[in-house]
Amino acid sequence: MSKYCVLSVEDDPGLFNLIKLTLQTLPIQLHHAKSGTEALQMIPKISPDLLILDITLPDMRGWDVLDKVSNSTLELKGVIIVTGRTETAHRVIARLQEVTAYLNKPFRPTELRQMVIDVLELTPM
Repeated sequence: MSKYCVLSVEDDPGLFNLIKLTLQTLPIQLHHAKSGTEALQMIPKISPDLLILDITLPDMRGWDVLDKVSNSTLELKGVIIVTGRTETAHRVIARLQEVTAYLNKPFRPTELRQMVIDVLELTPM
């Protein structure tokens, strides 16, 4: 069984733990970056298939991370935005950035899990 590499870029440790628990039974390797800078350092090393990306990070916006990833040779299967930003402008940016899914905090864990399954085309366990 193939394991996909997923990078969660989330500065809230409690929320990352919820993401980790939500996805623990899926055939993925989940990595965690607490900032945009940390994510940009990790991405070339782990070549993630999927980003679960917060927009409001301590050092930069998630959009900046996404811009840098878009300009790289990395071929992502998808990007799921998980954010507290509910403004319409952010959803428009997400469409322009070809974001796969946009999920507002607080979110239902089952909804995130299903999004990951759909993006990676997994058979849930």
